[in-house]
Amino acid sequence: MSKFEVVQPTTTVYCEQRGEGWTLTGITDIEEHTSVMFEGVRHTLTAREIVEKLLPNQLAREKEKGA
Repeated sequence: MSKFEVVQPTTTVYCEQRGEGWTLTGITDIEEHTSVMFEGVRHTLTAREIVEKLLPNQLAREKEKGA
């Protein structure tokens, strides 16, 4: 099992359904829940979804843009 890396608050993420958002709290464990803001609406998501889906989506978007 790989070591979990902490995700800082205000990390930008991307959801295909909700668009771009950012974490309101940091993530310190893959099994926790955290808040993410999308278009002014706060959503509570699993850390696993954020780390395994939303962060990679955002990184792919940044790579496409050349950011």
